[in-house]
Amino acid sequence: MYENMTSERLESRMLGRIPETLDKREGSIIFDATAPAAIELAEAYIMARVILRQTFATTADRPYLILRAMEFNMAPYDPSSTEAKGRFSQAVSLGTRFSSDQNGLNYAVSELIDDAEHTYKMVCETAGAAGNDCIGPIIPIDNISGLESAAITEIITPGEDAEETEAFRARYIAALKSKAYGGNGDDYKEKVMAIAGIGGVKVYRCWNGGGTVKLVILASDYSVPGAERVSEVQTAIDPEPQGKGYGIAPIGHTVTVAAATSVPIDVSATVYLAGGLTVDDIQMAVEEVLNAYMVTLRQTWCNQKDTESLTVRAAIALSEILGVQGIEDVTEVTINGVADRIQLETDEVPVLGTVTLTQGA
Repeated sequence: MYENMTSERLESRMLGRIPETLDKREGSIIFDATAPAAIELAEAYIMARVILRQTFATTADRPYLILRAMEFNMAPYDPSSTEAKGRFSQAVSLGTRFSSDQNGLNYAVSELIDDAEHTYKMVCETAGAAGNDCIGPIIPIDNISGLESAAITEIITPGEDAEETEAFRARYIAALKSKAYGGNGDDYKEKVMAIAGIGGVKVYRCWNGGGTVKLVILASDYSVPGAERVSEVQTAIDPEPQGKGYGIAPIGHTVTVAAATSVPIDVSATVYLAGGLTVDDIQMAVEEVLNAYMVTLRQTWCNQKDTESLTVRAAIALSEILGVQGIEDVTEVTINGVADRIQLETDEVPVLGTVTLTQGA
């Protein structure tokens, strides 16, 4: 709006208001008097542009976007810590700290899961997604007499980084457009997505008769959440006795929380390789690109309606494999034995199964 308000133009406008009978040439008293004022006014216009930009949610920088959203009781999600399951050769005390061999971060024992199996919930002391790379052996920070083995075996709740600015902006604008109230679909989505560790949810209304609601969830890293995480969300939404309004769900709503159903996708293909390469040389790279394809599909699932479902396509799998360095051609690509596509159910998500590669002659 104020892009053309330069110091040169402003000074020209000021000089234009002065009678021609007076000396307005560069170096004259009038010229030298208006020049500094023109510069100051130009800077004021620059600030006016900045202020105008920060006024609107679509263009505001993060601090001012947060101030705007606070008017609607919204704020960016804070980083959350990874919650994982630890297994030990003996009982350990709550609060005992361990260091992960995988990422060098520390984890503290926070809750007993199974006394007989010596499994415990552990919480990463560093908030953020970095704590998710922790499956494997852990080392006690303080000496524990008699301890023979200690390992993290499962992620219960993935850690999340602080919500990025553009993700928060999109969520804020979506909230303004939504019609969330009183336990309708949008209301459940907002409430469930605000729970740490949740990356997607589908809401099935009246799925088992009037007053029943089914929530199918994915974790924030787009993996299928474990039983412990599902139980935690169930407790937050509609704990026992159900339908009484003791959780987030309104009185009269009986809510069932379930994890999305994982469908293993086995891929087979014949690959023609550059000279000297073997299948073993490219196996890992192929698995990585196919796994990335499955993650992309699961991300898509998080944005679908409850009536929509995913399609896994052999053609896309072929394209992903063909992009791997060292592969010159790909033929006979099948997914779960099918050369075309697989249509999943609305609550199903694909996960990569076995990848069988045959080297073409």
